[in-house]
Amino acid sequence: MRDHWFILGSFFVLCIVASSPRSHAEVGGGSVRGVSVPEGIKAKEPVNIEAEELTYDKETQTYEAHGQVEVSQEDLFLKADHARLNMATNELVAWGNVLLREGEDVVECERLEVNMETRLGRIYQARLYLKDQNFHVTGREAEKLGENHYRIFDGSLTTCDAQRPPWKFTVKEIEVKEMALGGWGTAKGPVFYFEDIPVLYFPWGAFPVRQERQSGFLMPEVGYSSTYGLKFKNGFYWAFAKNMDTTLYLDYLGDRGFKEALQYNYAFTQDTKGQANFYFIDDQKAHEDRYAYFIQHEQKLPYDFYLKADINRVSDHQYFQDFRSEDLPETAKMAEMDAVSLSLLRSVVFGGKNWDQFSILVDNEVFDDFTQTNNQKTIQTLPQISFYAHPQSLFNTPFFYNITSSYTDFWRERGFESNRGDLFPTISYPVRLLDVLKFESDVGLRETFYRNYNDHTGTFEGWKSRETLEANAQTSADFYRVYDAETFSMISDLLKVSKWMNIIEPTISYQYSPPVNQADLPIYDAVDRIPYTNQITYRFTQSLMGKPEKEGASSGAVEYEKLEISQSYSLGDPSWYNPLFIGTDGKKRSFSDIEGQLWLNFSPSLYTYLDTELNPYRGSFDVFSLAMGAKDRRNDAVSVGYSSSTSTSGSFKGISLDARVKTIPPLYLFGSYYYNLLSGTWVQWIIGAEYQTECWSAGFILQDINRNVSIKKETKFEFYFKLLNIGSTGREPYHMKL
Repeated sequence: MRDHWFILGSFFVLCIVASSPRSHAEVGGGSVRGVSVPEGIKAKEPVNIEAEELTYDKETQTYEAHGQVEVSQEDLFLKADHARLNMATNELVAWGNVLLREGEDVVECERLEVNMETRLGRIYQARLYLKDQNFHVTGREAEKLGENHYRIFDGSLTTCDAQRPPWKFTVKEIEVKEMALGGWGTAKGPVFYFEDIPVLYFPWGAFPVRQERQSGFLMPEVGYSSTYGLKFKNGFYWAFAKNMDTTLYLDYLGDRGFKEALQYNYAFTQDTKGQANFYFIDDQKAHEDRYAYFIQHEQKLPYDFYLKADINRVSDHQYFQDFRSEDLPETAKMAEMDAVSLSLLRSVVFGGKNWDQFSILVDNEVFDDFTQTNNQKTIQTLPQISFYAHPQSLFNTPFFYNITSSYTDFWRERGFESNRGDLFPTISYPVRLLDVLKFESDVGLRETFYRNYNDHTGTFEGWKSRETLEANAQTSADFYRVYDAETFSMISDLLKVSKWMNIIEPTISYQYSPPVNQADLPIYDAVDRIPYTNQITYRFTQSLMGKPEKEGASSGAVEYEKLEISQSYSLGDPSWYNPLFIGTDGKKRSFSDIEGQLWLNFSPSLYTYLDTELNPYRGSFDVFSLAMGAKDRRNDAVSVGYSSSTSTSGSFKGISLDARVKTIPPLYLFGSYYYNLLSGTWVQWIIGAEYQTECWSAGFILQDINRNVSIKKETKFEFYFKLLNIGSTGREPYHMKL
C-alpha cells in the first residue's frame, strides 16, 4: 500500500519535465524535437509536451505553453491551460485546470509551482484521488518543504466517491515530516463530519504516514452488558520494532471497574514467532484481583528440532464465564473448547524432530480442572516422550514395519502417580491385485508396563504390566466412471463443470484384539483400556467430482458430493467392554450403530451436511445432526441446524437458526436462535442490523444468553462502526460472513 500523504506530493516529480509545444516536443537525453534545449538540462527519460502555442524567450531562458497543454513521461501525465518553465531558475509553473495523473492516482489543482532542482514547491486548490485506498483529499494549499516534508492547509479527507460525501475529516493544517517524526503526521483541529454535521472535534491529532505498521490509538469500542453495565474499550498500538509490536488496553467495564490488558506479538525469524495476551482487573463486583494470560509460541531449534507452546492460565474458575468472549485470543480456540465443553483449561509445551523415517516428540501437558476447588489431585503429564518409526520396508522385503512407543510420567501433588511405558511394533503387508483390489494386513504386539507409587489404598501400588496383540486386515476396491458435461447438462451449466467423475469405494476390514485382564491397571487415557475386539467392519464410500471449465492457478477437481456409510459386527462375545457394542440402554449387542455422513456442496452458496448413527435394534437414531446453508444473489443467507444425541450419559436435542436478510439495499437484518428441545428452553438468541454504504457501515448486536452449566445468564449490547480504508470499532458479527 502506498503512503497516501507521500503521494500527495507526487506532483513534484514533474521537476523532470521541460515544457514544450502542441506543436509537439519530446525532451530526453538533452534534446527537444523541434526546439533546442540549453545545456545542463538532462531528462533521464523522454518527456512529451504538446500545446496549441509554444514559445521560447532566449533572453530569460523561459518556455511558455498555452492552450490544452499536455506533458507526459512513462506513467506520469499533466494537463493544464498554461505552463511556464524557466531554465535559469528551474522553476516550473502550471495554472488553469491543472491535472496530474500518476498511474491510477490523480491530482487536480488550479495552480502548481515547483523548483525542478530542489523539487520544492506548492499547489493551490488541490484535489487528490488515490485509487488503492479510494482516498479523496482536498486542500486549499499544499507545499513541499523538504524531503518527505509536506504541509497542507484547510484540507479534508474521505473515502466516499459522492460529490457530497456521507462522512469526511476536515483539518486546519496537516504537517507530514516523516524522517523527523519517525513516520508520523500531525493535524491541527481535525473534525469528523457525518453528512454535513460535525460530530467529533479534536484540537490536535496524529496519524501514521509510512507504509510499515505504525503506532497509534485504536478506535474505541462501546457496548453494554447486564452483568456489569456500560463497556468502553480503547487501546494504543505500539510498533516499536519491525518484528515486534504490542497493544495496550485500558477498558472500563461498568460495575467491575477498569481492566488492563496487553497483547504482544513477535516474529524474531520466520520460524520463531508467537503471541502473548495478559489481562488484569481489580474486580469491584467480585471484590478480588483477577487475571489471565494466554501465550502461543513456536520456534525452530538447531539441528531441525522444534518447540511449540500453548500456555493458558486464569486466576479463578469463574473467569471464563465472565470474560471468555472478550479475552480469549483467536489463536486459543482449543483452550476455549477445553474450558467450556470439558471444564478443563489445558496448557501444553512440546517439541521434537522429524526425520524421513523417524520422529521423536516430548510433550508436557498441565490441566486446570474447573470442577475441583484446587488441582492437587489433577493428573498432569510431565512429560510424555514418544518415538515413532514410520512405515518402511523390512529388510528390503514386501513387508513393512512401524513402531509406536512412549514413556509417560503421570504426576500430581496428592494421590497415586504412575510411570507408564508403551511399546507397539507392527508389521504390515500391503498388496494390490489386478490394479483394482487393494489388500492390507498388519499385526502388532503391544507391551505396556506401569510403575505406580503413593497409592495408599494399595490397589495399584508397584509394578504392573499388560501384554496384548492387535491384528487388522482390510480389502477395498476403487471403481470410477467419467461423464461428459452434457450428461448432466443443467447442473453442469449451473456449476460450470466440463467433466464429472463418480467414484465408489467399498471396504471390508477385520480387527482382532484378545481379551486381557486390565482391572488392576490405573486409567489415564485410551491406552489403559484396550477393549476385546473381534469384529468385521464394512464401509461404503461414494463421491462425485467435477472438473471446472476454466482452471485457475490453484484450482482443480472439486468434490461436490460425498457419502460414507459404515457398521461393525462382533464375531466374539461382546461381554468384554467395547463402546461400539454397548447400547444406549447399557445392554450388550453384536451390531454397532450404522454410521452415515453425507456432504453436499453444489456451490459456495449451497451446502448440506448430515451425520447420523442409526441404532439397528431400536430403529431410531442415537445421533442425528443436520446442517444446511444457502445464500442468494442479493446476499441473503440462512443456516439451519438440528442435532440430537442419545447415550448412556444422557440425551440432547436442539435446533439452531442463523439468518441474514437484505431489506432495502443498504440495510441488513440478522439473527440467531438456539433452542433446547428436550428442556423446552432457549439457549441464546441474537438480533442485529447493519447499514452499509460504499464507504462506511454501522451496526448493532443484541445478545441474550440463558443460564447453563458453563455460562452465566447475560444480556449484551454491542455497537460497531467501520470507515472504508480508515478503521473500525467493535467486532463485525459472523452473520455478515455467512
